[in-house]
This record gives sequence, structure tokens and C-alpha cells, in this order.
Amino acid sequence: MPTLMLYAIFLFTIALLFYSISVWAGWFSKRLKLWHLNVFFIGFLADVIATILTYVALGGLVFTLHSMLGFISIALMAMHVAWATTIMWKRDERAIGSFHRISVFVWSIWMISYLSGFVLGVVKVA
Repeated sequence: MPTLMLYAIFLFTIALLFYSISVWAGWFSKRLKLWHLNVFFIGFLADVIATILTYVALGGLVFTLHSMLGFISIALMAMHVAWATTIMWKRDERAIGSFHRISVFVWSIWMISYLSGFVLGVVKVA
């Protein structure tokens, strides 16, 4: 396995950790907090960098169900982090209190992509 892919796998797992902490902390507190946004952004950034490393390691774009889910997930995460930033900036109390509802949906889509990549990786190694 190329070294870049190992770095990508590590970063995808970091993204899983940070993104999950952020989403579920928001869910349990029922309120978006600044630290949730910061942790979420770190997870998003790790996912983007891991995706770029994967692209470089593979030598280009490969269209599979997993990659399409991955790009949909990144787009959703980008919109998610932008929305979170906006509502925190505007101090929109109504949105701050309901943000957690969409977070779990976006996280679920991302998890499908993450798990499909995990399964594909295990199949290649086995």
C-alpha cells in the first residue's frame, strides 16, 4: 500500500474521531457551541486532506459508489460547517438550538462513505 494511502487512512480516521465527537456532543447538548464548530472544522479539514492524498496516491479520480458518496459527504460537510459558522457568527439562537438535528443526518451519510471505504480496503488486503 502506498505511503500516501496510509497517511490518508490515518487522516480519515482522525476525521471520524473529530467529526463524531462534534456531532454527538452537539446532539447531547441540543445546542451548537463554539468548541463543537472548531472540532468539526478539524474533522472536515482532515477529511479534505485525506481525500486529496487518496487522489494523488491513486493517480487520479476513480468513480465508484464509494467515491461518489465521499464527494457527496464532503459537499454536505462543507455546507454544514459553513452553516454552523454563519449561525454562530450571527448568534442565531433558534438555529443554534436546532443545528444538531441536521448534524446527525450529515454524519450518517459521511459514515456510510467511511465504512464503504473501510470495507473496500479490507477486501483488497484480504
